[in-house]
Amino acid sequence: MRKTVMIAMFFAAVSLLCSPAGALAFKAQDLQKLNTTNKCSKCDLSQANLEGIDFYGANLNGANLSGANLKGTLFNDADLRGANLKGALTDKETNFSGAKLSEAVWMDGSKCESGQIGRCK
Repeated sequence: MRKTVMIAMFFAAVSLLCSPAGALAFKAQDLQKLNTTNKCSKCDLSQANLEGIDFYGANLNGANLSGANLKGTLFNDADLRGANLKGALTDKETNFSGAKLSEAVWMDGSKCESGQIGRCK
């Protein structure tokens, strides 16, 4: 298991224990699937705390990352085509270098154009 994903799973578990029932939307099994395979097409990671995780080359095609904490998260060369990032929290350390972003919904709710890589324009 990659150390950064193990840390994220720990924080996700702590968040789950400290939150009112039903407050979190992401599915723990989706986070585990991503951790073990680096693939989680169309999975639900909404509202998850994914801060600082390295998702290099991950397949997150069509994933729901809305409202997730993506501060310091690395998506270098990841497949985020059709992913929903609306309302996700990012910072200057969040990196989408080389990420496939065609048809993704960006943090501000705008839709990335077909063929977008690394940045939604």
